[in-house]
Amino acid sequence: MTRRALVLEPYYGGSHRAVVDGLLARLAPDWEADTLTLPARKWKWRMRGAAITMAEQARALHAAGTRWDLVFASTFVNLAEFVGLAGDAVAGVPSVVYFHENQLLYPDRHTAEWDLQFPLTNITSALAADECWFNTRWNFDGFLDGIPGFIRQFPDHHPKGVAERIAAKSSVLHPPFDPAAFDAAPVVRGPVARIVWPHRWEHDKAPEAFFAAVGVLAAEGLDFEVAVAGQEFRETSDQVRAAAQALGGRLVHAGEPETREAYARLLASSDTAVSTAINEFFGLAMMEAAYAGCYPLVPDRLAYPEIYPAEHRYEDAAALVARLRSLVLERPAPGAARVLAETYTFDALMPEWRDALERVASTR
Repeated sequence: MTRRALVLEPYYGGSHRAVVDGLLARLAPDWEADTLTLPARKWKWRMRGAAITMAEQARALHAAGTRWDLVFASTFVNLAEFVGLAGDAVAGVPSVVYFHENQLLYPDRHTAEWDLQFPLTNITSALAADECWFNTRWNFDGFLDGIPGFIRQFPDHHPKGVAERIAAKSSVLHPPFDPAAFDAAPVVRGPVARIVWPHRWEHDKAPEAFFAAVGVLAAEGLDFEVAVAGQEFRETSDQVRAAAQALGGRLVHAGEPETREAYARLLASSDTAVSTAINEFFGLAMMEAAYAGCYPLVPDRLAYPEIYPAEHRYEDAAALVARLRSLVLERPAPGAARVLAETYTFDALMPEWRDALERVASTR
């Protein structure tokens, strides 16, 4: 029996796109899908308005005869609004919300009363869904723990038992990644150690912390190279480029590689991959770097302690500098952490994903 899913992804880029595309490719022919997407930009407007756009599209598909066994939505769509606006098109269809992140834990630099809309959207989506799947236990626990305090901000009429209701239908399901490009990229190391920072150029990835650390090593006269990869954003691009160029001849790459194959080659040429994130719910870029052969070095916070053993974590800025210094002076063996990443590939995780999707769809 072939199932059909309606997939809602208003932020169709990065890990969101990679997970959706990879899942659908591997679920065929047992599953077919209608994927409704919007470009990966203006995330706040996606959360505000995607339900309207996607409900119209769903109603049109339904009117043309399409029927679904499952609605699969990311947290950038308000599922409650979508279901209400789509009406008969999705009536009785079981739904899942996949939490790549949650707004109760997001480090917002510009907190204002209107910002409360975004965590509230996550909460109402979770209440509307039949099941909620979180990419890590840290994401799951942080969301549930944050709900009571958030609700206490309501001026009156505080709903009871919200976290408990959501917890009862929630579980952790890690996001898989496609290793093909990294399998095809040979590990080729240059004559000196190379450190890569493979993240979005945004404030929540704390690029300034990375440049401060490698700046210390550069001032000490250590011989190493730096590669800065990831998607650029207008708000931070000039700042990151200026900090990168200050490294002079040590900088060997700055910007998002043009293809996934080029990205894989860049990672395969690097010794150490670094995260300085102040917001991370899983960290697909670091997992891919570990698979590609890099030694991952991550802060001892957020979702990282759940995923990485202690030898790959650092406590503070001084510890980051110390660990990087040692990894430059004594380069790690290529592929030292690959076994850690192998447990998160599509091949490893697809049986769990298939079972979960089939379980929800069969409730109809």
